[in-house]
Amino acid sequence: MSTDIHSQQRSQKAQKVTVVGAVINAFLGVLKIVIGAVGQSSALVADGIHSLSDLFCDALVWGAAKFAHVDADDNHPYGHRRFETLATFALGVILLVVGLSIALVALMHIVHGHEEYPDAYTIVAAVISIAANEWLFRYTLKAGNDIDSDLLRANAWHSRGDMLSSAIVLVGLIGSLLGWPVLDSVAAIVVGLFIIKIGVEWGWRAVSELSDEGLDAATLAQVKKVIVETEGVRRMHQLRTRKMAERVMVDMHVQIDAYISAAEGHYISDCVRFNLMSNMPSIKDVTVHVDVDDDDHPYSMPPAIQPTRSAILAACLPAWEKVVAKDQIHDVVIYYFEGRIELIVVLSLDTLTPRGQTAETLHQALAAAIEDKPEFALLRVFFV
Repeated sequence: MSTDIHSQQRSQKAQKVTVVGAVINAFLGVLKIVIGAVGQSSALVADGIHSLSDLFCDALVWGAAKFAHVDADDNHPYGHRRFETLATFALGVILLVVGLSIALVALMHIVHGHEEYPDAYTIVAAVISIAANEWLFRYTLKAGNDIDSDLLRANAWHSRGDMLSSAIVLVGLIGSLLGWPVLDSVAAIVVGLFIIKIGVEWGWRAVSELSDEGLDAATLAQVKKVIVETEGVRRMHQLRTRKMAERVMVDMHVQIDAYISAAEGHYISDCVRFNLMSNMPSIKDVTVHVDVDDDDHPYSMPPAIQPTRSAILAACLPAWEKVVAKDQIHDVVIYYFEGRIELIVVLSLDTLTPRGQTAETLHQALAAAIEDKPEFALLRVFFV
């Protein structure tokens, strides 16, 4: 399945789950407000208003699920996944506010001795609300786990908070009918604190992601293992990871053998990407920087740039052309290392014949021709 198709299906599933939640919240809100008003239960009316306010959260989740999967554009080259993270943070703040309001209102009821004696049939609405919100919690949480969405998981726990809120209303209703109305307020404070805890946890997870927090130690160890076990990788350093909704972005430096071709080095980097994305499906973007030296100097300015190919040839060719003819020099291969440059000269095979020189003597002559240029080391001479 392509990434675009998977992303589209993920978005569609998140939107479907959210619409189901919105319909249920609208139904419960109207039911509890009507029965609470008729049955003289202000707690049930408040819980109904709470359910209707959840429609705002559902709209937030639906919008995030839709826009987070819009393709990358010029302003968002990495895509729009962070919209989902922002919505998760907003949802965490909403849970925090809801939990605080429930706890504070209940505390005020205790302080002021608020007592309420509603009609017995109001219990039915509270029971329906408990059952519906618990089902919605399980349904949304399963969908969130299926598509690995923190946003849906946070919304699921919001539904669990709604279920507990309705359970508190039920306890309060039963307590009021039995002559202990204070039970409603005590239980409401406990539920409020629980909702605050969930809001802080999900809000902090979103903040951590927005601040580019890396993967946990166990997952990072798995990433390192896959990289260093890739054939051709000598060592790895400067590994960095970050999350973007359900996606993980990875970049690193890998050290390879210095004398292989650029094409083989590129092939090794492709193998690193393939192995990571095959073994860890959450990794969707991998950037590999190929090194031939150990340049483990993170975030520092690179040393002074060494001479370019044209500058090297301008310095060496005139000296070499005193030893061999210009048209006999087929190529010059350059190896850049930290602090030194090594050269390989590729000559025509017929260079040896008219001069009666051996490959060794010719190598020595070419090396001697640039001995006044210590920054260049003539490593080898090849003949074709």
